[in-house]
Amino acid sequence: MSEEEATAVESSSEETFINPDGSYKDGWKDALLPEGMRAEKFYDSPFNANVKELLKTAGNQAKMLGKQGVVPINEKSTDFEVQKFREAMGVPDKYDYEKPDLEIFKDKDDTIKAMLEKWNKNNIPQSHVNMVMEDFHNFLKSEEMQTEAAKAAESAEEDRQVLEAESTNYEVNSHYIDNAVRQFTQDWPDDDILALFPSKEHPSTDFKGNKKILMRKFLAGVGKAIGEGKSVTGEATGAGLQQQLDEVMKDPDYLSNTNLKRHAEMVQKASKLFNEIAKQQGRS
Repeated sequence: MSEEEATAVESSSEETFINPDGSYKDGWKDALLPEGMRAEKFYDSPFNANVKELLKTAGNQAKMLGKQGVVPINEKSTDFEVQKFREAMGVPDKYDYEKPDLEIFKDKDDTIKAMLEKWNKNNIPQSHVNMVMEDFHNFLKSEEMQTEAAKAAESAEEDRQVLEAESTNYEVNSHYIDNAVRQFTQDWPDDDILALFPSKEHPSTDFKGNKKILMRKFLAGVGKAIGEGKSVTGEATGAGLQQQLDEVMKDPDYLSNTNLKRHAEMVQKASKLFNEIAKQQGRS
């Protein structure tokens, strides 16, 4: 260090700019404070009239920040300061989140992941995420329940219209329809067969208004044609099977797809009985 540099350091020491009673000498800011902080009114406050008061104020503020557990950050904050802020605020490296069993969230993993990553990047605490997502889930669940209720009411009304339109021909037409389905869906998986009919798992917009009546009318006609005008009436060799089939086809879960799993089971059971009857009658 040169002699000039040593003199400059000595002239900027605290002893040079602080009087014995702790008061400041002129020019103390230029010597002791970084240039960017010299204009801060904090140092001109009456509470910081001398170095003792300044140290007292700084100590009190440090205690307050310690009690709050949070040190505000800005774009100039260091990585360490940001990490301490996140810890104090309860922002984890990755949110603890479980996707609810809602139809609207199906196949939306990428969207949810991007949303949570954005919140995490902006230091949203885990507790806030929990609160927001709980309210969001409840809202979506309510909307989904209302939609399902509306669909169930629509389906029930369509079933009523079918029964009203077909009256005593309902059972006979049901036999014709199953003839048509079996004839044209040989070796089809059950799910593919169910996809022919509107349901929760297999929604359809191809038929408007009285779509079930139109569907049944079409399939009954096809079934009647391929069965040469005969339904499965249950001849002597298949009387027992026919009785079982009649019971299955009168079951409410066979007639309605409100309970999809039970409906599928009844359809599958009816299909097996039809095949057995066909074998006994030499039609298979």
